[in-house]
Order: sequence, then C-alpha cells, then structure tokens
Amino acid sequence: MGDPLCLDQYKTPEASRRLANVVLAAGALGRPMLGTPGIPPERVKILRNAFNTTMKDPAFLAELEKRKFDLAPTTGDELEKIVKEAMSQSPETIAKMKKLLGG
Repeated sequence: MGDPLCLDQYKTPEASRRLANVVLAAGALGRPMLGTPGIPPERVKILRNAFNTTMKDPAFLAELEKRKFDLAPTTGDELEKIVKEAMSQSPETIAKMKKLLGG
C-alpha cells in the first residue's frame, strides 16, 4: 500500500505499521468488483483484462468526462495484494485491531 502516512519517514515500528496497513486497507479497496471463491484462474485473468481494458478505453473515458465522473480504478492484482496483506497479520496485530474496534 505504499507509505500513505509517511511511516518510513518517521521510522514507525513494524507492529504499528502493520496495524496502520490493516486500518487503511478498507479505504484502499474502495468499491471492488468481487467474484465467488473458486473461479478458475484463467477466468479471473479474462475478467481482469476486460476491466483493465475498459478503464483505458477512450470512449469510456470520454463518457466519464462528459458526465463529470471521477474514476480512480484499482486493478485486480493491486486489490489482491491489499487483501492478502490485510489478511496475513500476526496474532498481536489482530489483538490490537480487535481492541481498536472495541472487541
């Protein structure tokens, strides 16, 4: 997810960095298009390519401009990376997250 809060600049401890990444993951996901588990990888590739192609299509972009819509698409590969990072947390980070959420 990069360094959205300048965590590198301020030498943030790893535990705090991981917690920040979990908290920020929800915002980074935006409004994703999802599929059910078990979709064959070749179908995922086709769907992702279609999405990426659409996001670059001049006619599509012109229509967005005409309607004054903002678009900040995130690719499936990027979303997958964000989710995997958010889901692969240490027990300590999970405990801190639960405390943060009042659980």
